[in-house]
Amino acid sequence: MNDLDIIRELAKQYADEALSQRGKDILKRYRDHNSRQIVRPPVLVFEVPWGEFSSGEEELRCKCEDKKYHGIEYEMRAALYQLKYFGGDYIVHPYYRVGIPLNSTGTGLRVKEKTIAAETGTYIISHEYDDVLADEEAVAKIQLPQFSINEQALAGRLEFVDTIFSGIMPYKKAGLGFYFASWDEIPRFHGVDNCLEDLYDRPEFVHILMEKFTQIHETTIDQYEKLNILDTDPYYLHCTPAATYDLPVKDMDKEKITAKDVWARAMAQIFAVVSPEMHEEFDFQYTKRLFDRCGLAYYGCCEPLDNKIDNLRQYKNLRRISITPWANIDVAAEKIGNDYICSYKSNPAFVSQKTFDPAPVIEETEHVIAACKKNNTPVEFIIKDISTVHKNPNHLKMWTETVNKVIDKHYN
Repeated sequence: MNDLDIIRELAKQYADEALSQRGKDILKRYRDHNSRQIVRPPVLVFEVPWGEFSSGEEELRCKCEDKKYHGIEYEMRAALYQLKYFGGDYIVHPYYRVGIPLNSTGTGLRVKEKTIAAETGTYIISHEYDDVLADEEAVAKIQLPQFSINEQALAGRLEFVDTIFSGIMPYKKAGLGFYFASWDEIPRFHGVDNCLEDLYDRPEFVHILMEKFTQIHETTIDQYEKLNILDTDPYYLHCTPAATYDLPVKDMDKEKITAKDVWARAMAQIFAVVSPEMHEEFDFQYTKRLFDRCGLAYYGCCEPLDNKIDNLRQYKNLRRISITPWANIDVAAEKIGNDYICSYKSNPAFVSQKTFDPAPVIEETEHVIAACKKNNTPVEFIIKDISTVHKNPNHLKMWTETVNKVIDKHYN
């Protein structure tokens, strides 16, 4: 077989999954779930350390000789591998999504850092950042980015994808979403310690920083709307189910799409250590300007938010709150009630050991379900930020099976 035969045969396997009844059934459950109905909780695995084990797995090895196929080939092989072994409620679109390439003038900022990469093949890297935003003069030099579609690159992508999927499954352009992560971005240019110290020592300067980064996000919203490149059909919003009845799927080639048609996500992970009042002053009020322009919103990542849910209620379109293992799930579920979805981030440490032990997974899952059922709270179980599986992908399979067995006891 030549390369094109190899990848088109793989595309047929991918299409079988993408167009399956299973996919349609789970998609409906995603939408019911995002309507805050109490349905069987979705179970999803993301941010997998593929590099730890991919070289030893035949099903993940690219077979095409020409490397131009390797991007799409590996994407399909990884999706099929996940669906086969630790898919949980993972599904893929019934059409191949072609990303829109953008040109950007950038902000003028450049990260200066020292890094230490893990030796296991995981994507985790330790960073130590130099301060390139030390004062107001440096902030004043930040530029608001300007975007345009790289039409030539887009045409090339569509033509290339057509040779692979034509006659097998549909394909079309996939838009972009909003990811408002100022407090993930600012520390990369200012340093984590500097950011936290400045909250106390230089609060006026922090407000200047946040105003500038909020303006960057606002101009991004404006330009994405103008370019008509927003994604109204995401299945996932940073690892969580995104399909919903509330935001209609639109065709960007035929319909105008605005921020009100799409999800937005924000977080402030380094604010795990600050008070609700400080979180409000230096993040929540700025995020509100961005969330208010969008259709639905999701807040949080790894920072515990159980004591800040009252603050989050200011977002009238908030639909999902991230609750981590470092939060008090009993307090969180009581405060969330049925108003939002509890996006529970299961502890990835439980898949990191040499031997998988189901006991702590069962205990954690039982506790979360009990708290959420008591408060009529929709819940989902997402395992992500997986630094290591000790080079054993079977840990992910066993985790998924263990969580689902607990769910079987409590949900139809």
